[in-house]
Amino acid sequence: MQSVLLLQGPLGPFFQYFSRFLAKKGIKVHKIHFNAGEGCWPCAGSNVGYRGTLQDWPAFLADYVKRHGIDAVFCYSDCREYHCAARSLCLDQDIDFWVFEEGYLRPDYITLEKGGVNAHSPWYDNLAQMLPTVEKVDESDHFIISPTFRRRIYYAIRYYLSMQLGGRIYPHYRHHRHRPYWTEAIAWLKGWATKYRHKNIDLGLQQNLIDRHSGHLFLLPLQVADDFQIRTHSDFEDVAHSIRVILASFARHADAADVLVLKHHPMDRGYSDYQSLLCREAARLGVADRVFYGYELSLPELYHHCKGVVTVNSTVGISALIHHIPTITLGKALYDVPGLTSRNGLDAFWRAPAPVDKALFRQFRHFLLRYTQLNGSFYGEYDKTCQQIWQRMGELSHLYPQPVLPSEPGPAVCSRQIGLQPQP
Repeated sequence: MQSVLLLQGPLGPFFQYFSRFLAKKGIKVHKIHFNAGEGCWPCAGSNVGYRGTLQDWPAFLADYVKRHGIDAVFCYSDCREYHCAARSLCLDQDIDFWVFEEGYLRPDYITLEKGGVNAHSPWYDNLAQMLPTVEKVDESDHFIISPTFRRRIYYAIRYYLSMQLGGRIYPHYRHHRHRPYWTEAIAWLKGWATKYRHKNIDLGLQQNLIDRHSGHLFLLPLQVADDFQIRTHSDFEDVAHSIRVILASFARHADAADVLVLKHHPMDRGYSDYQSLLCREAARLGVADRVFYGYELSLPELYHHCKGVVTVNSTVGISALIHHIPTITLGKALYDVPGLTSRNGLDAFWRAPAPVDKALFRQFRHFLLRYTQLNGSFYGEYDKTCQQIWQRMGELSHLYPQPVLPSEPGPAVCSRQIGLQPQP
């Protein structure tokens, strides 16, 4: 690796620190900015602003990669439109394409894979066959990551305000979140307020659920409203669509003693509120007294009282499997492996959730730690995190199977997983 290109990274200075780390290793670093917010944290090496259209981006990128001899590309999330084009180019030209993402295991971990993450992971298609061969991972050097929420609020506000103020510099930029930039800073502040407003309210709700419904809880952890995992790796239009489908199935097929608990995503507090949708649909289906909605519920506490977890493809599914809670996924997910998740469809899941194979999950967790997870953070502990990234790339780069781009798009999820036809 001699010349690398950094595209969009996590909010904040992570790519700034990472670029300096690479530069100290003698690697030539290039960073392409797509909006003024990214300029808040300039990287080591060459910083270039792309001011063209999304349609012209693939040609620009191909020329840039060729002129500068780029042999590795790094980005955060592989489903953003600019990154999708980069992934296609890299796979076509045999250029290493490294993708960062939030950790599959949380907290204390980040994800790094070559070729793609989640359902784009190079391990996705053959994981079931691979798991029995994975060796145990030594975790004696594990360190705890301190809370980063306040820091992330500051990074987000600074980023989105700069993006808004510098909008004329990048007139053609298309953000992956399709909403006005100025609302992002407001949403982060609103999310902070919502967190503390609901803290005591949800404490009472949680205790009520445990006292009255222990052993009869089905948990539905919601994903962020514009989560690429739903938009790209499932057949659902959005989170609201998934809520309607899951609620309808619950009303028709769950035992009358069971309740459904929806947990709002912590990073979506300031953006979305499904309370009115849930009240309306639950009343229409006759299950208003069996459906609950919370923001600050403690998942580890609720797991002890759960009958099952339903998710589209949230990483909370992995958390549920850690606690050996029967889980079903309705979209593509790396952990949707026979023996780990239920396979008989959503309608049947309410009455007969399949148990988790504990030994198989231990193998799956060791797989994640060995091949995809790094004990680090995008929002602190930068030196330790960068050192782990460097070590992991050296250890595993040659072991990755070559991902293959599909010749044509196909259905994101099979009918086995949903068990019914989603209705908008």
